Amino acid sequence: MPANRRKSRVDMPLRKRETPAIMSTAPTPPRSTQTLRAEHEKMLTSLHAIAERVETLGEQTTPQQMGLAREVLEFVRKQIVPHARAEEYTLYPAADWAAGEGSRITEVPRFEHQLIARRCEALDKAIQAGSSPGRLMHLCYSILGLIAAHLVTTEEVVFPYLDKGFDPVRFEKEVMTPLRVERGAKR
Repeated sequence: MPANRRKSRVDMPLRKRETPAIMSTAPTPPRSTQTLRAEHEKMLTSLHAIAERVETLGEQTTPQQMGLAREVLEFVRKQIVPHARAEEYTLYPAADWAAGEGSRITEVPRFEHQLIARRCEALDKAIQAGSSPGRLMHLCYSILGLIAAHLVTTEEVVFPYLDKGFDPVRFEKEVMTPLRVERGAKR
C-alpha cells in the first residue's frame, strides 16, 4: 500500500453520522445507596466546616486551640464512630456479598476505620500533653483527611456493588433497617 494512501486514511477527519444518535429517554433507576450518599454529603459538609476552623488554629489562644482539637474528636465520636460501627455491622457484609464470594472489597474501608481510631488516640494524647499548635493541626487534618478519603472510597468503590446487588426495597429491608437498629442500640 502506498504511504500517501495510508497517511490520508489516518489523517482523514471522522465523518459525521448520517443519522442522529438515539438518546435513551428512560429514567435512570434510583440508587439503593441514595440515603447513605446523602448522609455522606452531610458528613462531608460538617467535616469541611471543621477543617476551615482548623486552618485558624495557630492564630488562637491555647485554650481555643485545645477546644478546636476536642471538637474534631467530638465530631468523630458523635458522627463518624456510630456510622463506622453500623457500616461494619451491616453495610460491609452486604457489600462483600454483592461483590461476590471471596471478595475483599471492604478490607480497605475497614482498615481506614482503624487508622482513624489510631489518629484520634494520638490527638487525644496530644491534647492531654498540651502539644504545639502545629502538632494539633497535623493530627486534626490527618483525621479529617482520612475520613474524607474514606467517604469517597465508600461511595466510589463499595456503593456501586450495593447499587448493583440490591434493589432499593431489598436494600432498605436488609441493610438500612438493621443499620438504623445498630446505630440506635449503641447510643
